[in-house]
Amino acid sequence: MMTLLTSALASGVRGGKGLSAIVRLDQPAKLLEFYDIEGCPYCRPVREALTQLDLDVLIYPCPKGSNHYWDRLTALGGKSQVPFLYDPNTSRYLYDARQIIDYLFQTYMPEKTLRAPQNLGLRQSQLATALRLKAGLKAHQNSSAAKAVVQPLELFSFEASPFSRLVREKLSELSIAYVLRNSGKQQLADQGLPWLRPNLGTYQPIAGTKRAELLARTGKVQFPYLYDPNTGTGLFESKAIIRYLEQQYT
Repeated sequence: MMTLLTSALASGVRGGKGLSAIVRLDQPAKLLEFYDIEGCPYCRPVREALTQLDLDVLIYPCPKGSNHYWDRLTALGGKSQVPFLYDPNTSRYLYDARQIIDYLFQTYMPEKTLRAPQNLGLRQSQLATALRLKAGLKAHQNSSAAKAVVQPLELFSFEASPFSRLVREKLSELSIAYVLRNSGKQQLADQGLPWLRPNLGTYQPIAGTKRAELLARTGKVQFPYLYDPNTGTGLFESKAIIRYLEQQYT
């Protein structure tokens, strides 16, 4: 319970960033690649922007103490530093949260209707990291877990979700690559917990969105949802997902 409380507080100090998303019906032809540490205060604003822009991304976790993806990162960009974004659609390589976020909005904001946030709130992001006691920053003692993953896992999530954060932290600590299906709130009916949504009648996500895809695949819209193509396992509930990851990959 305390873990969930501090995760909710971490979302609170970010002031709603990473909660809502534009409606994007078409993703870039190739997945963006993001080299990330879940607890890093500089990576967090980038993930918030990815949620807001409704962009899917292939996450390569680079926790401290694990070399699994650091070598790959250095080979691509020339130095060992996160956050780092590689966009195979434009062959762009970018370090630094400010540069990455500006690039994402310039490249993937339809009709430029929203501008990139000017204040990244790094002090608040550092506070969020402190509230979580730096969870997601360091590699699990079994750093070989990532080697057992043949295909990246798939996670339906949005950055501000306190439940999803717990799963992302575990994936980061285990250095497990995963496709992040960002699924921020896009309409009034998306607000609140699944059993407390402010809509009349049956809940319906916007057609063509990832929330609609999740409903079609599983019969409900709830976050986080993890799918492991290596075992064919699909799971809701952060506790169940974390237990599965620990049993399967440690």
